[in-house]
Parts: sequence; structure tokens; C-alpha cells
Amino acid sequence: MKSLERIPFLANVLIVTCSRPNAEVGKLVKAVVTYVTEGTRTVLDDLRLQAYYDLLQQDIDSMRAAAEAKSKKCSESAKCRAVRNASSPVIPTKKANAANVANATTAKSKAITETVVSSPVADTTNVAAVSQDSGQLNDSSYSKDSNGTVASNDFNGSDVTPSFDRLKVIYKKVGDNESQAFGVWQQLSESERTAAFAHTQRMQGDLSSRSYLYVYLRDKEWTKATSPVTQ
Repeated sequence: MKSLERIPFLANVLIVTCSRPNAEVGKLVKAVVTYVTEGTRTVLDDLRLQAYYDLLQQDIDSMRAAAEAKSKKCSESAKCRAVRNASSPVIPTKKANAANVANATTAKSKAITETVVSSPVADTTNVAAVSQDSGQLNDSSYSKDSNGTVASNDFNGSDVTPSFDRLKVIYKKVGDNESQAFGVWQQLSESERTAAFAHTQRMQGDLSSRSYLYVYLRDKEWTKATSPVTQ
């Protein structure tokens, strides 16, 4: 069982628990710490405390599973890189190829510029075409969807934690249920995460009319939208 560097407490559970007597709060905290450090599940003599404990345990298990999956993926990636590096000693060739690509791009840009300058009958149509071509050279690392939204091609829905962090920044309305939202995010497939992220980029309007991130993911609201959201 992978150890955790920190012990999480769901905010809503902790707030309700702290309204109970100090002795009961202490029992619950001790039970959680025992589970995290020793892996031993504690049976509490109070049904409410037991329910709070079960919720916290599920959240801890979700975080531990995510940490183990990420660690395993990083380990496998490191092994693959080591094998590739061992079997591909021709590093100078890669550098040469990169230099050739850079030179070809520079030559193309120069040729376009010279065509516009030297042509005595160049009009605004030609200039617009050259500008568009140059823009394509500069924007080659981005793609646009049907609504014109520019999205970075490096979004990776299979990498759970980084992709969730990117989603939070764009969605903005996270609220107090971030841990629960992350738990739902873990259960989604890679294609569902990608679809949710793409839909979030197109969302507009007042944040107050938007569901909290946990509800958005739980109800898969992006699947109900037939057109860009204009709240």
C-alpha cells in the first residue's frame, strides 16, 4: 500500500464532524490516521462517526489509487526512455534533422517575403494570403474546433492529476467539493475527460449560473449540450 505524504479531510465532512463533542472528533481523527499509517480499518461505536469515517476512507483510497497509478506510469515511462536511449545512440542525427527542419522553415518564410516585395502587381489579396501562410507556420502547435476555440494539443486525458488541474483552471467554479470532483474525474474514461475538457473551453457566461465542478462531472453535463454553452 502506497503511503501518502498528507492526510486529506473532505471539507464538508470535517465541518459536520467538528460540531460533535471533542472526544468523538478525536476518535474519528485517530481512526483516520491509523488507516493511513497502518492500513488498519477501525470500527467506531457511533453510527454517524462510522459514516463520516467511511466517507473519509473512500476519499483516501481514491487519492492513494491515483498516486499509485501515476507512480506506475512514470516508472514505465522512465524504463521506456532508458530502453530507447540505449538502442538509439545516433543523437547527432536527431540534432541534424532538427536543424534541417528549422532551415527549411526559414527558407520558406524568406521565399514568401521575397515574392511579395519583388512582385510589382502585388495587391492586398496576395498580402492576405502571405499573412495567412505565415500564421499557419507560427500556429502549427495548435488546433481549432468548429467554434474557433484554440486548444493546446498537449492535453492528455490519461494523465489523471495534471489533466484535472488544467480542467480546474479553465472551469473556475470549483467550490468546496474539489476532492469529490477529483474522485469522479478518476472514474471517467480518457475519452470522457477529453470531451469534458473540450466542452469546458467553450463555456461562456456568468459563473453564478454554472454548476459546481463536482456536479458538472457527476452529471456529465457536457453530454447534454448540443451546442456551445452561452449561459
